[in-house]
Amino acid sequence: MWKFLVKQQKIEVLEREVIADHQISFVNLKFVFDGDWKKFHKVVQFSQCDETYSIVLGFDGTSCHLPAELHVGVVKMSVFGYDAESDTTVRATTVPVTLNIRESGFVGDDDTPIPPTPDLYTQLLQKIADIQAGVDGKDGLSAYEIAKENGFVGTVAEWLESLKGADGLPGKDGIDGKNGMDGKDGKDGRDGVDGITPDMSDYSPTSAVELMIQKITNPLLLKSHEHENQSVLDEITASYTLEEQRKLAEIQPSDYATKKVLADEALAIREAMIPLTRELHSHENMAVLDMLTAEQLTLLDGLQQFEDSTKYDIQTIRESVEPVISQAHWHHNLTLLNSLTSAKVAKWDKISDVKTELQQFQDSTQYDQQNQNDAILNLENRITILESKITSENNAVTLFSASSGVFEQYDNSLVFMVNNGTYPFMRFVEQYHDFCSENTDFSLNYSSSVFNWGVTIQSAFCNLVKITPNSKVLLEYLAGANSNSELCFVSPDGRSENTPIADFIFEKIKNNDCRKISFEWLYSVNYITTLISCSGIPAGEYYLAWTGTSDNTHPLIKKIQVLN
Repeated sequence: MWKFLVKQQKIEVLEREVIADHQISFVNLKFVFDGDWKKFHKVVQFSQCDETYSIVLGFDGTSCHLPAELHVGVVKMSVFGYDAESDTTVRATTVPVTLNIRESGFVGDDDTPIPPTPDLYTQLLQKIADIQAGVDGKDGLSAYEIAKENGFVGTVAEWLESLKGADGLPGKDGIDGKNGMDGKDGKDGRDGVDGITPDMSDYSPTSAVELMIQKITNPLLLKSHEHENQSVLDEITASYTLEEQRKLAEIQPSDYATKKVLADEALAIREAMIPLTRELHSHENMAVLDMLTAEQLTLLDGLQQFEDSTKYDIQTIRESVEPVISQAHWHHNLTLLNSLTSAKVAKWDKISDVKTELQQFQDSTQYDQQNQNDAILNLENRITILESKITSENNAVTLFSASSGVFEQYDNSLVFMVNNGTYPFMRFVEQYHDFCSENTDFSLNYSSSVFNWGVTIQSAFCNLVKITPNSKVLLEYLAGANSNSELCFVSPDGRSENTPIADFIFEKIKNNDCRKISFEWLYSVNYITTLISCSGIPAGEYYLAWTGTSDNTHPLIKKIQVLN
């Protein structure tokens, strides 16, 4: 598993492993985001050659698998995120880190399909679908249940009865109004033209229903048409109140805000007309009409609307495509396009493949060169150490050397300070058990598995050590990342007999009243040994102190010596 810390615009590697190609959903990548990234909707991007693969983490996601499409070579990985709640566009990005994929020993028939990584749009749609498919909440309490929780005792009927208020007092009679003046008679209107009774055998079911809608919504038609179904019409009209009849008479299609409102009103009236249509039709398809229901009529209307909408969409697409087709090969580079052949395209593809292979070779060479440089540096350090041991073995002062007897050997000489608390070696290990244990062969473990993330631990040797310009400090350790650090040399001058040595050392370091030498923790898989020159320190006796931090560096110290 690979583990990363995303901090501001930088990705730091916390844990790593060798990656082989031909994996499918096997290599797990876990991300730890600092506080600034918590509000972002996050996406991880992988780039190799001309291909880019994106994996959505969302707001709370912290892990994903390495895309299966990635092959042997260098891969660039970065993270970006968006603040969806911000009033302005906020996009966070990181500097990419490099992952190196090695060739695996897998030999297959190439028939096993590699599942493609969904594109970013598809993943976002799936996230939205997952959110919309949430679990329904619990039903709330009824008003009666709430009343019972607040002390009411009785049945539902008794509770409903308790809601009624007391009867009010009778009101006083009003004063009689004055008689109005008699109005003048209006002029007689002109006689209307006699209407024609329609032949109902010529109407489809829909036409018959629409005729009945007109008869109901227009009282004048009811007076001008009299036939065998007049009694039925009178019965339907009478079922409406006077107010409803007035509203029906005023209905006009233009009064509706949308077609949907008109359709809903027509459907309601149509359902009321179904019994009437059975009496209005007596022609040869009467049996078919009787089988039609309101739901079937609605479905037929919906199918007709869908057909009309589809025809409109097809016509719109056809009109937009025709100009493109007519102009597809009439531009200035028509001659060049016509000269393209499959052989030329194949040649370009081959050139592109060669460029890709050259880039992969260059990236692989750089990676191997870095490994060789690291190996040469380690070899030089080991040669220097051997030379120093040969010439100065008897003059070495050991501040710490990992072994099963470290607690008895260094309890009185090693002190530590964390979170402003000072501890001797044994008490410190009692507080932080895995700081020095059999699990790490009794090395000093400054890891986040022992402390919280990013904790700084000051460490010091309480015995005075003689330092000359020729002295060197030997460090044997593991480190999870390259990181700058420093050694502190505290002079004993000014210390009173009543001041504990640990307090004196850490107070001097806090006030920057000491000599310092900068050095760098080097990333390493195996234990390495480095020598730090003390040529910049004036000759004399000093207390030595160093710092370990439980971040990406998290050193694991096996030995510290001063060689004179």
